[in-house]
Amino acid sequence: MKNEKILNFMIAFLLTMIVFNLFLPSTKKTDVVTTSGITLKVLEKDYTVPNIPVLELDNTTANEVSFNTCKDFSIFKDSAKIWENIPKDFCVDVNVKPNAKYSFNFNPISKLFSVAWDYSFKLNTWNNEYTTSFTESEKWFFNNLFSNLFYAPVYNLFVFLISNLPGHNLGFAIIIVTLIIRLIILVPQHHILVNSKKMQTIQPKIKEIQKKYKWDQAKIWMELLELYKKEKVNPVGSCLPLLLQFPLLIVLYWVISGIASISNYYYLYSPLAGFDITKINSNFFWLNLMSQEWKSGIILAIIIWFAQFLQIKSSLTFHKKTKTKQWEIITKDEMVDEPVSEFMPDPNVMNHFMLRWMPAMLAVTSYFMPSWVGIYWLIWTLFTLAQQIVVNKMTKK
Repeated sequence: MKNEKILNFMIAFLLTMIVFNLFLPSTKKTDVVTTSGITLKVLEKDYTVPNIPVLELDNTTANEVSFNTCKDFSIFKDSAKIWENIPKDFCVDVNVKPNAKYSFNFNPISKLFSVAWDYSFKLNTWNNEYTTSFTESEKWFFNNLFSNLFYAPVYNLFVFLISNLPGHNLGFAIIIVTLIIRLIILVPQHHILVNSKKMQTIQPKIKEIQKKYKWDQAKIWMELLELYKKEKVNPVGSCLPLLLQFPLLIVLYWVISGIASISNYYYLYSPLAGFDITKINSNFFWLNLMSQEWKSGIILAIIIWFAQFLQIKSSLTFHKKTKTKQWEIITKDEMVDEPVSEFMPDPNVMNHFMLRWMPAMLAVTSYFMPSWVGIYWLIWTLFTLAQQIVVNKMTKK
């Protein structure tokens, strides 16, 4: 028995080691060449397409190091030199002072690193040759799938809009994209809002069922199912707005957060390949959309709170409580005003919670996020408010 336990332990240990070696990335050290106190190094050994490598020269000597990024510097794929048609923006004279560092600006030649390969850098200065290498790897399968299906189309949509908007303004592009999304989901969102309003309307009938069969939970659920079927409502249908919004917000977050990154040239479709990403303007009225500033953040948070308060209030229906008659005998375990099932919280309590706390939670969250998130939520909320007003008029008829 003891030997069997030892054998089982050894097998488990070996399997664990195999899994670690197969699935965990091995730690690779960056190639560093140091000569006469000069160090040339890539900060990471492995990059994923289309991330741009970071190359750094560290001068620890007592003398200044000088070179030209075109004449004295070159890039190789394996052993083949790829150094043709280099943009003039990349060609600069560099002087690195003693005990100082210099980081190469690869933005003008970022497209050179758009292919998964083994690359190396070579720098000639002080009659010495300095080399270092790194690897550009393909994206993980699901990462690549996400990029091709969601990231690239949305990014190109933003670039198309920004390239045609006055001043290449990102703020107006965010508003237009938000409206496009809302128009795409206009019909399903309409059904969701109608369903939610109907659920609010039938709350008195639900309470009657709960009161009538309060000692028989199974009977309550059967009667409720019949009621939902008769009124043509779905009790979980109101959860769908969140399910629709959050995946879209995740995609938009990734796209907008890195919208000015030079590596995005990799994702541009051929008709938009000539667009200059550095011209994207992130200033929108008093806001810097890519940052969080406390003064403008507070103003935007207050506006979002007010809009969200109006939107939630327009979607809720509050029912008056009915007083219990004096002659009615009440047992100890009964709830006088609202005999609600233990599995179903009081709708009025939930409505008050939604009205008081949800706008505040969203406003506080938006304050700590980049301003563009607040603009997105504000436009989304205002569109929902307008759609809710239409639904309210329709359901009253």
